[in-house]
Amino acid sequence: MRLKLGVISLGCTKNRVDTETMLGALSKEFDFVLDIEKADIAIINTCCFINDAKEESINTILEAEQLKKMGCLKGLIVTGCLTERFSGDLENLMPKVDAFLGVAAYKDILEAVHTVMDGEKHYSIEDKTIPAHFWPRTITTPLPTAYVKIAEGCDNNCSYCVIPQVRGHLQSRTIEDILSETESLVQSGYTEIVFIAQDTALYGLDLYGEPKLAELIGKAAVIPGIKWLRLLYAYPEHITEQLIDTMLKYKTITHYIDMPIQHFDNDILAAMNRRNTYESTRRLIGMIRSKSDDFILRTTLITGFPGETRRDAKNMYDALKEFKFDRLGVFKYSQEEGTPAAGLPGQISEDEKEFRRDALMTVQAGISLEKNRQRIGGQYDVLVEGLDAESGLYYGRSYAEAPDIDGKIFIDSKEKLITGEFYAVCITEGYHYDLKGELCE
Repeated sequence: MRLKLGVISLGCTKNRVDTETMLGALSKEFDFVLDIEKADIAIINTCCFINDAKEESINTILEAEQLKKMGCLKGLIVTGCLTERFSGDLENLMPKVDAFLGVAAYKDILEAVHTVMDGEKHYSIEDKTIPAHFWPRTITTPLPTAYVKIAEGCDNNCSYCVIPQVRGHLQSRTIEDILSETESLVQSGYTEIVFIAQDTALYGLDLYGEPKLAELIGKAAVIPGIKWLRLLYAYPEHITEQLIDTMLKYKTITHYIDMPIQHFDNDILAAMNRRNTYESTRRLIGMIRSKSDDFILRTTLITGFPGETRRDAKNMYDALKEFKFDRLGVFKYSQEEGTPAAGLPGQISEDEKEFRRDALMTVQAGISLEKNRQRIGGQYDVLVEGLDAESGLYYGRSYAEAPDIDGKIFIDSKEKLITGEFYAVCITEGYHYDLKGELCE
């Protein structure tokens, strides 16, 4: 009888790809269960990007430790960012954990599971050098969507961020290897491919001496069978006119840019060690929208950074009203030990951070409502993702909604719709975050 593994993946989509790679390495020998209480061995792939992520990871591990104490689990393996960052501390604090592996856990996860099965401990903070060729994965996203990580690590060194410490320097995969993996996924039915990295816009700089994202997506866009090619996480200072022109050249590349701006005050941006400014942001947005008015612009902001005043916060509200991003995520600044920003004067209370974040999201709610109402009467290809049991409506996404992070398009249809298929939908109503439509005649 094959051993049962329960796997929990926490954090971002980049972490999810790592989890899928581990699943691929384990799938030939083991079965997987969704409920770790029914597993023989639990594997938890952790995140530690901000305090909330650390707390979630630690609480998940502690709950699994309790299951092991009660005899529900024979083994417990912890992998990923939290282990990479706090490996020594975790060993002492969590004695019930049988194996600790870092962010490159997929390289020796099979060995770790065998070691734990034999009743022994395993410890491996593996060399973070990426493989020369992609590893087969067990995709956990429903058809037809799959993520492809085009690079690992980051060299931007933002003063608040632990990613370079945890994930290391920028390591780009070769164009050939990325295209090979993309072709394999498309042949398996995954027709929405999402390219991800910490900063996709810098892809290729380490390998080729200059960014090669435009060249990469130009080649990926013509792979037979691809429907949508989507980019996430492109830092604004590295987005070029060439990249935008390439996105406009191919119908398969979605007109969707996710560019983390983080702030609009130049002094705060300098303290963050960011290269973008208020002025460069204005020029970039103007350039993109002058090229095509159907580009969806998403960004993230950090509020409550050390030294941020109420006036700075008010200026952020005003800038949001000026730029009118289609999508927005706002994070409270997280004081991460070991980062330059953690030692800056002018740290702000959690209550004040929360107040400023809520105020930004209130501004954005009005912008989002306005944007969604402007889409009424428009026709979109919508990927159906499921049926909402409460409303009885189908729901899905167009090119304008990225998976998991944006709103939904609800579809009023008497016709049975097939999950994973695309339908022409005419928008009839727009709300703060979601839309409603019906099948076009």
